[in-house]
Amino acid sequence: MSDTPLRQISTVSRGGVSRLPEVVVSLGLIVIFTFWPAVHALDLRLEAPFFDVAAGSWFFPPADRGLVFWLLYRGPKVLLVVAGVSSLLWLVWRGFNKRWRVSDTRFLLALLVLGLTPLLVGLFKNATGVSCPIQETVFAGPYVHVAIWDRIFASIPSNEHFRCWPAGHAAAGFGLLGLRVFAPVTSRFSWAYLAPGLAGGWVLGLYQMARGQHYFSHTVITMAIALLLSVTACAILDRIEERG
Repeated sequence: MSDTPLRQISTVSRGGVSRLPEVVVSLGLIVIFTFWPAVHALDLRLEAPFFDVAAGSWFFPPADRGLVFWLLYRGPKVLLVVAGVSSLLWLVWRGFNKRWRVSDTRFLLALLVLGLTPLLVGLFKNATGVSCPIQETVFAGPYVHVAIWDRIFASIPSNEHFRCWPAGHAAAGFGLLGLRVFAPVTSRFSWAYLAPGLAGGWVLGLYQMARGQHYFSHTVITMAIALLLSVTACAILDRIEERG
C-alpha cells in the first residue's frame, strides 16, 4: 500500500529529520489566524501605527509610484517572473540535452515552491472575498470589516472588491523558502537557508501593511502556506535521495 501524502511529509529522512513538526506548526498557524476572532484585535493594533488618523493617510501612500514602490512592489514581481521563466527554460534545456544532475532536481523543487506559493495564494485571494484595511471604515474606508470567517460561514455577502486574504505580494518573498532544498539533509530547518524567504516575505508584507493593503494575519497565512510547500519539497527530495 502506498504512503499517504501526510505520511510522506512526516517521514524521517536518512539524517533523522522529521518534517511532521513543521507541518503541525504551519497548519496550526493557518487554523489560529483563520478562525480565532481575537486575531483581528491584534491586526488592528499592529496596523494602527501605519495610519495617520488626523491626516487620513498611510505611512506609504497607496497611490505613490516612486522609488520605494519599485523597490518593494513592482521590482520584486518583475524579478520573480524573469527569474522563474529563465530558470525554467534553463532546466528544460538541461533535460533535453541529457545533462540533468541531482542539483537540477533541487533547483526544480525550489523553483516549484517559488512559483506555487504566489499561485495558490492568488487563488485563495480571488475566492475568499476578505477586505483590506484601506477599504474599512476604521481606517476611513467605505466598507465594514469582512474577515475570513465571515466568508467561510457566509455571514456576509461576497464583494468583488474584496481580495485581500491571504497576502499575495508577500508570497514572492516567502516563495524563497524553497531554497532550503539546497541545504544538507540534516540542516533543512537551518535558519541560514530559511532566512532569505522569511526576510523577503516579511519585508514585502510589512510594506503592504504600511500601505493599508494587508493585515498582519494575512501575511502569517501566506508564510504558513509557503512553509508547507517547502516542507513538501524537502520530503520529495528525501524520497528521491533515499531511492537514489
